[in-house]
Amino acid sequence: MEILYTALVVLHVVGIVAIGYGFFKELAKKTFGVNVAMLHGASTQLLTGVLMVGLRESGVVADDEVLDMSRIGLKLVIALVIIALYSIGKRKSEQKIYWALIGALTLTNIVIAYAV
Repeated sequence: MEILYTALVVLHVVGIVAIGYGFFKELAKKTFGVNVAMLHGASTQLLTGVLMVGLRESGVVADDEVLDMSRIGLKLVIALVIIALYSIGKRKSEQKIYWALIGALTLTNIVIAYAV
């Protein structure tokens, strides 16, 4: 199960990289819109995060560290908001605000993940 957990951690990082890729791709093209990389990255983050917490809480993955559920809950809400912003932004003609919010929330999620 440790291999599965490690694979989930790697996929979780791939998810955050995908969101960042989508953000910087739009920045480089100067279109400032939302794209499917942001959706897939946030969805990957959501799924892998839930699975990792489930494995840790069920005791399948042994770890002495206690999970901070408030941080995990906040990260969950942020991932859901990013998915919602993509869905709303995709239907709008002016997507710049949604693009900026997704970038800011992604940065926030990274800070929350690595804050001590």
